[in-house]
Amino acid sequence: MGQLGIIRTATGAQYRAEDWTASPLYSTVDIDDAAALTRLDAFSYGKGGEIPGSVAAAGTAQRTATLKDTNVEGAGGILAENEELMLFGLCVELIQRYSSLTDFFNGNETWCPDPPLVSFTNVLRVQQDTVVRLMIANTKDYHAVPIGALPAARGVNHVFGSARSQGSAYAEGMVVGSNGGVNEHTHRRFGTPHEVGPGEAFSVRFEFPRGSVANLDFGADTRARISARVWTRGLRRRPVA
Repeated sequence: MGQLGIIRTATGAQYRAEDWTASPLYSTVDIDDAAALTRLDAFSYGKGGEIPGSVAAAGTAQRTATLKDTNVEGAGGILAENEELMLFGLCVELIQRYSSLTDFFNGNETWCPDPPLVSFTNVLRVQQDTVVRLMIANTKDYHAVPIGALPAARGVNHVFGSARSQGSAYAEGMVVGSNGGVNEHTHRRFGTPHEVGPGEAFSVRFEFPRGSVANLDFGADTRARISARVWTRGLRRRPVA
C-alpha cells in the first residue's frame, strides 16, 4: 500500500504529511455589558495569561487562562516557531458566565436560561454589535465579518418541552440561543485558505463599532460575562520540537 511522504510545493517548500493534523487552536475573550467596549483580541495570550475582557472572582483582576480557555503556547500574539496553520475557517461559540446565580436572575429577562446557556436575546445582541477580524502578519485584514458569519458548528442540540430555569426557582420558562447551528454542516469555509507561518503575528479581534453590545442583560451580576471561544478550522502543523 502506498503512503504519502514528503509533499513539495511549487515554491520548493517541503512538508511531511504526518506532521499535519486537524487539531484546532482556540482562544477565548469575555464580553461584558460595559458602555465603552472597543476591541478584544483572541490568541493575544497563552495559557497562564490574562483573558481580555474578563474579571476575576475578586472583581478586579482578569481571569487567568487555563486549558479550557486556550491551548496557545507562549505569550500569544504570534504563532509558535515550531507550528504552522492553514486556516480553512473560524468558528465562535458563546458561553454564559456568572458569579452569582441569584444576582444573575435578579432584574434579568424572565426567559433567561441558567448559565452556561445563553439567552436567545443576548445571542442576537452579540450578533448585532460584534465584528470579528482575522489579522495575520500585521499586514492586512484577511477577514472582517459580523460574528454570526462564523457559526459555532459545535455544541449540543437543545430539546425543551416546558423547561423552566433553576435560577427563577422553576417559575419561568427559558429561551436559549447559540451562535448558529451546532451541526458540522453549518460551518462556513473561507473562499481560499489563509496560511499563518511559524513565528508570524496572528490574532482574531472582536470589535464593537457602536462602543458596546447594546442592552446586553446580565441582571444585577456585575461580574457576569459572555465568553466567546474561537476555534481555528483547517490544518495545523504539530510542534516538531
